[in-house]
Amino acid sequence: MKATSTSIAIATAVTVVAGLCFALPRQSPVATDPFPGIYSIIDPVTGETKDVLKVEPLLGEYVVLARFAGHGPWTGPIYAKVMGNGDSYASPPLFQQDRMVSALSLDEIGYLYHTPGNSDSRVGPSDTGYISSIASFGITPLFHRPLLAGHDERGERGLHAYTPGTGERKVSLSTLNYSPRMIQVGISSASNPDNAVDTDPLNPYMSSAASCCFYLPAQAAAPLQVKLEYRWLPNGKPEVLALTLPANSDADELLILVQADGSMGVEFRAPGKDLDLTPEGVKSINGKPYPLPPAAERKARLAAELARRKRFLKDMYRLRDKGTGASVEVAYQLRYLIDEYEKTITYLEAFSACTDSLATCDKQAIAAVRAP
Repeated sequence: MKATSTSIAIATAVTVVAGLCFALPRQSPVATDPFPGIYSIIDPVTGETKDVLKVEPLLGEYVVLARFAGHGPWTGPIYAKVMGNGDSYASPPLFQQDRMVSALSLDEIGYLYHTPGNSDSRVGPSDTGYISSIASFGITPLFHRPLLAGHDERGERGLHAYTPGTGERKVSLSTLNYSPRMIQVGISSASNPDNAVDTDPLNPYMSSAASCCFYLPAQAAAPLQVKLEYRWLPNGKPEVLALTLPANSDADELLILVQADGSMGVEFRAPGKDLDLTPEGVKSINGKPYPLPPAAERKARLAAELARRKRFLKDMYRLRDKGTGASVEVAYQLRYLIDEYEKTITYLEAFSACTDSLATCDKQAIAAVRAP
């Protein structure tokens, strides 16, 4: 991201207020195996939904892809397994874990807990059904949604039956969903259906990670016919929309734009630029704002997250005041968490009370955190 004064201020806010991420209300049912799926957080400043983990089953264990910063393509793989009753954890528990809770160990990175019914994990409860204890984003409630529905994922990390020719170049694919509906989108060449790639299923008002790869002629002489293959989730039927790409471009990414009314289009992402943060939100390099929920919904999410953080802080106070039998490590962790959550709550309260632009409210909230 380009280092504008606003983006620096926001980066400072996230650094000062560690773990300041919002979790969406849980919307999707959990299958028998609770861990496969995509996990996201909400940017505290813009309200943007950011995918951070993607968990896929593999031979009785799991492969995890990550976007710890919430931007860019999926990276990995990280291998994971469900913790057994006799397995040891890297740190002592803050809470007595409920027997209904299960934990996924992500190699040496941390843990992902499934907390049905708001039950206690080792690091606390989560009304979204999931909570992380991962160094990159701390103890944070996560929102879960299913993986690609209806067929295997097409692309380099999934099923890819296409072998590119020497005169072809690859581009990645991202979907920006400006609509109030859940959707899953893929693209394929009209001349060869094996040349195809899928993006992740999306909630309303969010963008996908970049998926690779779709192949185009390196020196296109004519417009290229493509098919958008999409489903409105959770129960929509597969549909196809025929489109024409421009004859050529130096860009290495295609953007699928799903508009508020459900109409769709495809355009090349302009090369050589980055993202800029404006008072209205994050602008894409093509001059369009990234999908954000309406202001009223962002406000409701912020209020819900503020209440969630206050409940967690009360739990931390109770554990601190009880104190009996707590190890030095647990006592230190409690002091750290209490300090960080107090800062988080100060930030959220100041940001909630502000009625100015996003950038101005962010500066005021940072000042509130830094005030003696």
